[in-house]
Amino acid sequence: MKKYFLTIFTIIFLPFLGSAQNLNEELFQSIIKNDKEKVIQLLKNNADVNYVKSKGPWMTVNMLVLAINNDNFDIAKILIANKVKVNWKDGFQTSALMYAVTKGNKEMSVLLLDNGDDVHANDGKGNTVLSAAKESGNKELINYIYEKQKSIK
Repeated sequence: MKKYFLTIFTIIFLPFLGSAQNLNEELFQSIIKNDKEKVIQLLKNNADVNYVKSKGPWMTVNMLVLAINNDNFDIAKILIANKVKVNWKDGFQTSALMYAVTKGNKEMSVLLLDNGDDVHANDGKGNTVLSAAKESGNKELINYIYEKQKSIK
């Protein structure tokens, strides 16, 4: 009986599982292409805002980090509005904020911090949000992160 139930369940729900995966892959591709309207449409159709694209245990990227690396502020705002996990870390324990500050992107960094990203995040290997900001060479961003860390203990 159990085997019969599992067979029926698989036949009924397998197509839905495949379509969800396809929606998530479409979301990934749409973010790469900076297609804001497609991202909105896919999220309305239940694509997973917290989908993680993996190529092994270390090579992982979530949709927010992808938007940050593409310098797409509008898509990052859309993802945040749809409850993306802003404190997610990749296989190297690097946070979205650490990626944004490394790029010297103050606007993106402020967006992330205003939505709950951790200004004190680190990767466990000595790299911090502040050290990542220093790598960017953006003095305004470095000062902003420094002041933000002082105000949030």
